[in-house]
Amino acid sequence: MSKSKKRQEMYELLDFPKVKAWRTLMHAYSQIYRYLESELLKENCSISRFQIFFYLYFHGPMSSIELAQNLNVTRGNVSTFIRRLSEDSLVEINAAEGRGGKQLIEISNKGKMLFESFFPEHIKRVTAVMPEISSKSLKALSEIKVDF
Repeated sequence: MSKSKKRQEMYELLDFPKVKAWRTLMHAYSQIYRYLESELLKENCSISRFQIFFYLYFHGPMSSIELAQNLNVTRGNVSTFIRRLSEDSLVEINAAEGRGGKQLIEISNKGKMLFESFFPEHIKRVTAVMPEISSKSLKALSEIKVDF
C-alpha cells in the first residue's frame, strides 16, 4: 500500500461523526482552558490553584489522596500545591477524627475570601465563552465512563 493511500485512509478516519465530535470537544477545551487560565493568572491564580480552591470550597475538607483523585493528578503534585497554599495561609491541614490519623485539607477563611473575590468574575467569563449545550448532550457527556 502506498504512503498516499495509507494517509488517505487515515484522513477518512477523521470523518467519523464521533471522531469529529471528539476533535471539536478537544479544540473547545483547549481554547477555553487557555483563555480562562490567562484570566486567572491576572488574578495571580493558576488553574491548579483554582481547582484546589474549587474542590475544597464546594466539597469541603478532603485528604490529599481524595484531592489528587478529583484533580486527576499525582499525590506529589497535590502535596506541592498544598504546601504552598498552607505557607500562604490559604488552606489548613488538620487531623481527621475517625479516619485513622489521616490529614484533611480545608480551605481557610483567608482562602475562602480570596476564592470568593475572583470566582464570580470567573463564572462571568465561563458563561460568556460557553455555548448553550442541550440537557440531552450534557447528560450523554456526563455519562461517559471508560475503564482502563
